[in-house]
Amino acid sequence: KAISADLGQMVSITEGAFLYGDDKDEAHIYAAYEIDIYPVTNRQYAKFIQAKGYLKDEYWSDAGNAWRMEEDIRQPRYWVDDTWNQPEHPVVGVSWYEAEAFANWCGKALPTEEQWERAARGTDGREYPWGDEFDKEKCNINESEIGKTTRVTRYPNGISLEGCYDMAGNVWEWTASKLDEEDIVLRGGSWGSNRDFARCAYRIKNLPNYRNYSTGFRCVRT
Repeated sequence: KAISADLGQMVSITEGAFLYGDDKDEAHIYAAYEIDIYPVTNRQYAKFIQAKGYLKDEYWSDAGNAWRMEEDIRQPRYWVDDTWNQPEHPVVGVSWYEAEAFANWCGKALPTEEQWERAARGTDGREYPWGDEFDKEKCNINESEIGKTTRVTRYPNGISLEGCYDMAGNVWEWTASKLDEEDIVLRGGSWGSNRDFARCAYRIKNLPNYRNYSTGFRCVRT
């Protein structure tokens, strides 16, 4: 099932080799894919809620369904908080289970670490989406001194070579990649992170039920 939503545009990423991780090892994208230009916004996520996505088991994994029912989850954690629920800001307070369910609902998926980094970094191993030199005017991180999320369109001068916004800062983004049996990898840094955390190669982990005001996601389609 496909949806059309404001700021739901995607960009195509071709297959091929690229420099990956802190060590800049050669990695490969073996199949072309599309990735969201922007993190999923509150306006987009509202369509999932309106479609009763929280009540339809088919969008949720078994573990996600069990968590949703046990905790009586019906919306993101900060959904009614005006600090975090502005329409063109990235949705936050969503667990990995919620991000996965949204992706299933709209016929997409969460990106693997490799897919996410390739879209953020291009092929040349750059430190940040725009190049190797940090610039607080090109992203929303701790040094920007904003202290909360911003519109996903705010930093056109900070886009990646592939045209993706907010791949450094604004919100940490869930991926489809597991670091171990329990933890999921997040990428990109957030409004509360420093410049090192916002590097394209930086990675953190968290449990799939983690819900925080600095965590969101974007989707891919193959």
